[in-house]
Amino acid sequence: MGKLKLTDQDMAVILQEALDRLPGGFVIFGPDHEILLSNGQNEHDFAHTNKALREGKTYPEAILAATMAVRPDLAPEDARAAAAYISDMLEKGEPVEVQTPHGAIMQIVETKLSFGGSVAVGADVTGIHARERELRKARKEAEAANEAKSAFLANISHEIRTPLNGILGMAQLLASSDLSGEQRDQLETILDSGKTLMAILNDVLDLSKIEAGKFDISPIDNDLGHLLRRLEKLWAPRATEKGLALKLEIDADAETFLRFDPVRVRQCVSNLVSNAIKFTEKGSVTISTNVVPLGDDAFEVRIRVADTGIGMNAETAGKLFAPFAQADASTSRRFGGTGLGLSISLKLAELMDGGITVESEEGQGAVFTLFFRALSGCRTGEALSHEDVDKTGGVRWAKGLSMLLVDDHALNRKVARLFLEPLGISIVEAVNGEEALRWLQTQPFDLVLLDMHMPVMDGPEALAHIRAHDVPAIRDVPVIALTADSLGVSKRHYDEMGADGYVGKPIDHRELIVEIGRVLEDKYGRIPAPRNAFPDLRRAGS
Repeated sequence: MGKLKLTDQDMAVILQEALDRLPGGFVIFGPDHEILLSNGQNEHDFAHTNKALREGKTYPEAILAATMAVRPDLAPEDARAAAAYISDMLEKGEPVEVQTPHGAIMQIVETKLSFGGSVAVGADVTGIHARERELRKARKEAEAANEAKSAFLANISHEIRTPLNGILGMAQLLASSDLSGEQRDQLETILDSGKTLMAILNDVLDLSKIEAGKFDISPIDNDLGHLLRRLEKLWAPRATEKGLALKLEIDADAETFLRFDPVRVRQCVSNLVSNAIKFTEKGSVTISTNVVPLGDDAFEVRIRVADTGIGMNAETAGKLFAPFAQADASTSRRFGGTGLGLSISLKLAELMDGGITVESEEGQGAVFTLFFRALSGCRTGEALSHEDVDKTGGVRWAKGLSMLLVDDHALNRKVARLFLEPLGISIVEAVNGEEALRWLQTQPFDLVLLDMHMPVMDGPEALAHIRAHDVPAIRDVPVIALTADSLGVSKRHYDEMGADGYVGKPIDHRELIVEIGRVLEDKYGRIPAPRNAFPDLRRAGS
């Protein structure tokens, strides 16, 4: 095959044809931005600029002329500013996006050449911008759907928790009365069923809070060893019922007084232990822990839960942490459960800079390891156990305490009244925020229990009015928020709102008393004889 001989004119024709077939614009400028070579796409996209240059205008003048031609809607000063920006970006060799006369968006970049001229290339990014708009729209729709889901769950939570508050509240009161063995057994069934329903509701809400980014981790100084020993006592009866041995192994040399979120760690470990007991027919469940120093007062805590149960294959283990997932349909029928626990536990562990791993073989049991990051704790004295209600500030302060109870549901008010009046607390009821404000202006109170969801004026609005009041006794009155909406609940959320504390619904008798004591002691200090040292709010601010 003979060698092809091309003249300079032939090469020029071939080069022009090749450039014209490029999908984007291409132009070579001389030292004064005179056009030396331009392809068809460049002529199509930048006809106004090219025309101005060929008429002898400078490059900035040509860009301004093109800007005014393509965007006649711009004011002269805006057009000059846009043209100056484009010129500056091109001079610096940085990409800049411009609109063509045909409505397309072109990204162009200009590069200096050795002979003093430059080369500019353009790419059509209209499609990219269209996809970005679609993605932004889809994201907004997804966020709106997520907000709608959150609002729906918040409303459902409120509607379910309100009747549950009545059921569990009255059951707790009955538990303290004289009952026969059969009646106590029936009552325990009611309480267990109610708590199970609450656990399912909390699982769904926890998952939604995490997915919505509304979940807070609240680390405090706490004894990990004490937490695990209490969990062992909690789950030992369940293990004994199934004939299983529940063992706890804590490294005696490990640092266990750390700064972490005990509520979430307890939730994760409880779920792992519960599953281990559920899926183990014989043998044992062992909880062990070790704490690894990381430096700078940081530690990695590893809590291992091993069982001798049914185990699982690799395929099952791979899908174990997906929401609502269980080993198979027969697992759900045989053992029950929503399949949410492990998914939530993993997400909680990740929020604590950790995770959960699983090692298992079918028929050989399973080992779940929860690990998370903790900091060195600071001992400031032993806190009272929540079981010791009679020693808490709530009881020490209670006799003669004047309380304003604000809730639109008569059943909720009745439960709270039955919990508190036997302690000697005097209660005045209000059904919404407006009525609460009228009562506060009529007589002073030592404490306000304020529901967050009410008609006429809700809790947050009423609380804002209280904190903005001119009278110190009203403005500074301790307020505990009552909420049946656990979606987005956090201490920081209520701190920012101006509340001194909060209690979730259904109201737990013990938790309510403990929180009352905590709030009052935070405000006035711990004392042995409440009435003698209690500030007389009835005279303050009057």
